[in-house]
Amino acid sequence: MMFKGKSIFNMSFDVYANNYHSVRPGYPALLFEDIRDQCGIDNNSRLLEIGAGSGIATVELVKLGCHVVAIEPGAHLAAITREQTREFKNVEVLEGIFENFQTADKFDVISAFTAFHWLNEEDKFQQVSDLLNPSGSLVLVWNSFFQSDSLVTENVNRVSRESLPDIYPDKSKVTDVNKGVLSKLNRREQEVIANPLFYTILLRKYLTTYNYDDQMYPKLLKTFPKIVEVEEERRLKFLGNIAEVVKRHGKISVPILTTLIVCQRRSHFLEAVANYKGG
Repeated sequence: MMFKGKSIFNMSFDVYANNYHSVRPGYPALLFEDIRDQCGIDNNSRLLEIGAGSGIATVELVKLGCHVVAIEPGAHLAAITREQTREFKNVEVLEGIFENFQTADKFDVISAFTAFHWLNEEDKFQQVSDLLNPSGSLVLVWNSFFQSDSLVTENVNRVSRESLPDIYPDKSKVTDVNKGVLSKLNRREQEVIANPLFYTILLRKYLTTYNYDDQMYPKLLKTFPKIVEVEEERRLKFLGNIAEVVKRHGKISVPILTTLIVCQRRSHFLEAVANYKGG
């Protein structure tokens, strides 16, 4: 993948690959059932995963029985994905950039889990379209991190503003932060809905809460690009301060809203509508 800001990718995702794999949330089991049913995935299906990361979603996709080709630009992350999927025969993990991926094969499903927004804006939908079978599906998934309305969150936000005022400059309430996260997610959804090549046939939400202790929550923050970019001494002090706050409270709960979008080519969808024989 040719990520926007390649240095940010290298630092926050691949360099801390083991950390990323240990603390990043997964995806609801029901989501993979919905993908299987909506896309008609079976043992004969071929699926391409864009930005496999450490294989968090790859393992679940492989379990659907289809043949999975997973592309990941980070060497360390790709290695973890290979290790996570070593017991399966129906998976290939390729280290490389999606924009440079070339093959004569066509896929029944192309998926991206919290990765599609990193791709070049200009031609990502066209490249996906070129790699899909005529009736194939584009599956896009995002995990969005919200804030819980709690005392520990309030104290974490206060310490964040005090430690890194250049990154956390305002005194926004939890509701304001969550509105911002929702607006960002909405922009991603609208980009998909408005593109001229694909038509959205399913949009579904799943809400999960993850609990992090004083050891794991700083590790989670360390996977966010805006934190990784901070000079090391400041970053370590900030993470230490956050750990102390969470330790006093025992844990911090993080609501994760997972969004699933399934699309088909507009041309295929219109053809299916025109030839629909149902009652």
